[in-house]
Amino acid sequence: MDLKTLNRIEKLRRLKSKGPKTPKWLKPYPPLMMAFLAVFIFGAFIKRSDLI
Repeated sequence: MDLKTLNRIEKLRRLKSKGPKTPKWLKPYPPLMMAFLAVFIFGAFIKRSDLI
C-alpha cells in the first residue's frame, strides 16, 4: 500500500475511535431528567393511591 492509502486508513480509524463528542453543558442533564421523572411518577402514584 502507498502512503496516501495508509494515511486515509489511519484518519478513518482515528475518527471512528473518537465517536461523537458530547458538549460540556449537556453532560449533567440526563441524570437530572431521570431524577425529575422518577419524582414525578412517584408523586403521581401517591396521589392516585390517596384517591382510592
